[in-house]
Amino acid sequence: MFNKKPRRNFRQRRGESSEEEGGQKSDDGEGNTEASAVINKPTKAAQSRGISCSSKREATPPESDSSDGEAGVERSELTAGKTKSQNKDGEKKKANTILSFSDDKEAEGPEFKLRKSSDKAVVFQSKRRKDPPAKASQTDHHQHSTYMVLLNAHCLFSLSLWCVWFACTVIIPSAKEIQASRRQRREARAQKEFIPLGRDGQTSPGSTPSRSSREDDEDRDDDDEPDDHERRIEFAPRSKSIKERIAEKLGASDGSASDSSEREEQELWEETQIKKGVKRRPGGQVGESIQLDSLKEVHRARQAELRRMEGDIESARTSLENLEESSSEKQLMFYRAMTLYVHNLVECLREKIVEINSLELELHTLLSDQMGALLNHRRLTVREKAAHLQQLSCESHLFDSLYEEDCSDVPEDTQPSADEEEQLQRKKAGILSRSQDVFSDVQEEFSEVKKILSRFEEWRAAHSESYHSAYISLCLPKLLNPIIRHQLLAWNPLKDSNGDFEALPWYTAVETFCHGQGHEELEHTDRQTLRNVIEKTLLSKMTAFVELVWDPLSRHQSACLSDVCHRLREDYSVFQGEQTKPVKAFVEAVVARLRSCVDEDVFIPLYPKKFLEDKSSPQCRFRDKQFWMAVKLLGNMGKWDLLLPESELKELMLDKLLNRYLMITLLNQTQTSNTLATCKKVIADCLPASWFTGVSECLPQLQSFRKHLVQTAHSICKQQPPEDPNTRSAVVEVLQVLSRIRSFDSVMAVAEKYRYQDVIYSHQLLNQDGV
Repeated sequence: MFNKKPRRNFRQRRGESSEEEGGQKSDDGEGNTEASAVINKPTKAAQSRGISCSSKREATPPESDSSDGEAGVERSELTAGKTKSQNKDGEKKKANTILSFSDDKEAEGPEFKLRKSSDKAVVFQSKRRKDPPAKASQTDHHQHSTYMVLLNAHCLFSLSLWCVWFACTVIIPSAKEIQASRRQRREARAQKEFIPLGRDGQTSPGSTPSRSSREDDEDRDDDDEPDDHERRIEFAPRSKSIKERIAEKLGASDGSASDSSEREEQELWEETQIKKGVKRRPGGQVGESIQLDSLKEVHRARQAELRRMEGDIESARTSLENLEESSSEKQLMFYRAMTLYVHNLVECLREKIVEINSLELELHTLLSDQMGALLNHRRLTVREKAAHLQQLSCESHLFDSLYEEDCSDVPEDTQPSADEEEQLQRKKAGILSRSQDVFSDVQEEFSEVKKILSRFEEWRAAHSESYHSAYISLCLPKLLNPIIRHQLLAWNPLKDSNGDFEALPWYTAVETFCHGQGHEELEHTDRQTLRNVIEKTLLSKMTAFVELVWDPLSRHQSACLSDVCHRLREDYSVFQGEQTKPVKAFVEAVVARLRSCVDEDVFIPLYPKKFLEDKSSPQCRFRDKQFWMAVKLLGNMGKWDLLLPESELKELMLDKLLNRYLMITLLNQTQTSNTLATCKKVIADCLPASWFTGVSECLPQLQSFRKHLVQTAHSICKQQPPEDPNTRSAVVEVLQVLSRIRSFDSVMAVAEKYRYQDVIYSHQLLNQDGV
């Protein structure tokens, strides 16, 4: 009935196709419009826009292998009519008839259309999933239903169009009108008459694209974008596998940097929206439980912080109360006064210590010179007499004339002459007189130990914590050292054996400070102050006397010095436990002095037997005198038991003195009675009793002495019958000496040989604790 069919396009807005249609119309010069043939591209069929109907259903395109992992959207295109168009070869192809409603409105004015921009920050795109075989039939059924619905709609719509066609006259615009209409649309788009929703003038993600973006997209293919009804908004995308998450974190995407950043933004936005959707879901128990656990953890942390703050507040309140109770102003004034006092005291003692050292050195030098002169005189006398007697032994004709001259006895201890002693005392008095003027220009609170300790006692009573924090108990011995040494200038440990140092003022003051006024149970640190003072002052002075003045051969000096040391050990535990530096220095000085005396002062000559058998000969008398001097030195060494190391003392007494010198004389004695008396004197008076307490065997160093005693017992029994009372009493004395040195095997052997078993039990000779 009609030669031309109206063009029916559904939302077809391709710039290139419109221009082509305009060119065809201008070439024909006629107003009739043929439906332009559009060839469906299989790769872009999923993104074509518009609604088309077809009598055949196209095959499902293959899935895309793009880097982002998205598959194309499967669509079914339905065509409602057929048009014929002939190509260059004359072949006929099937084309989809494009239906459009824009022809009816173009004559009325420019058309204002909205389209979506292809440049979107976030696009809700349904992801292609490969349908399992079980769902293939459902998909076919869905496509068939969609086809039938669209076909019915097309029929109804075509019928209504035919009715309108018959009702009104159809006006087909010319090519110029079409071009003008297009220009008007472009100008309208260029005006950009809208309010942008984005911050930077660009449309926000998901909003309607601007007109300029639409104009830029005119040259693009509209078939690349899917229609609204073909879009599937997926609010809960599928969960990603572990490999996909690792690939995303390692940046294993094959796309460019810009595409990856866009995908990251899109995924971040999607995750944010999904979290919001999960939180708003009524059944989102998982998210609510996680949120509840987080809130509980925060609540517990806040409670712990609150308790800590409450504790800090309570501590601050307590400190404030303590500060309010104690007068900080008075405490500050006390510390300032104490600091000033200590500073002045140190400056005073620093000046006076020079004078004290000078006086002490002068006094020690005086005593040392006197003792050195006496030792040199004694050694010279021994050398001269030994040389003279040696000459007498060679020239026997001189024996009678010089006998009387050589019979003079040597004093027990080397003593200075009366004139020398008087001169010594006069010089000593002058030194002590000058020492009284050392502190004459100093106030008592800086020169008396009692006044000085009273200041520190006040500090200890008022502020005990700061007193102990300052370690005052360790500082006091060094602080008081100059004053105590000044008071000890006249004290001589080689003469004063009764502990006269305890009668000095400094001792009373220090003892009261450490143990008096109820501090014996509270202040344990100050109880050691007295011992520290003794070690650093008294023991240091004694060390100087040992090195410079002490004569180990003097019984009186050795007794006084050892008695003071034993008292220090018993009353102040000076030589017990771990030894301090002053104690070690003193012990080393004593050992060195004893060793030097053994090497330089002990001399026992050897003479022919004919001179030794005569007890009145000068050779025998000189030999005996030197022997007993060695025995006296052995006894002086024994006084240092429990004060010196036992190993060093045994070495000096047994190895060096007894076995090297004394045993030679004992073996050369011809008279048994004298030998027995000498052995008893050596064992009873010289060797310490502690060496034999709790011991069941004889010491290795006494084996030679033991053999000599056994030989003496045999000699006595050979000279007289064993049954003789005198013989019996002499053998008992020998057995007692053997029992004292714990030689029980020798006691049993001698008793069994001479039938003295009854003596063993009557005198308890096998008792280890017997003396």
